Amino acid sequence: MNATQKLLLRQALLLQLHAASPVSLPAETLRHGAALAGFHLTANELQAELDYLADKNLLRIVPAALSQGLPRSLLTSTGRDYLEAEGLG
Repeated sequence: MNATQKLLLRQALLLQLHAASPVSLPAETLRHGAALAGFHLTANELQAELDYLADKNLLRIVPAALSQGLPRSLLTSTGRDYLEAEGLG
C-alpha cells in the first residue's frame, strides 16, 4: 500500500468513528467499512492501522463493556480536530 492509499484508509477509519461518535466501534465493523471503501484488510493489518492511529492520539482503543477481549475504537478530540482541519468532519 502506498502513502496515498494509507492516508485514504486512515481517513476512512476515522470517518467511520466520526459517524458513530460518541459510540465506539468494534474492529470487525471498521474492517467491513474499510472494505466498502475499497480496502480489504486482514485482522492484523487493520489492528496495525488502529494502533498507528491510537499512537497519534486520533482514536482510543477501549475495552468493550461486556467482553474485555473485544476492544472497540473511539474517536478522540484530536481525531475530530484532524477531520475538521481536513474538511472531512
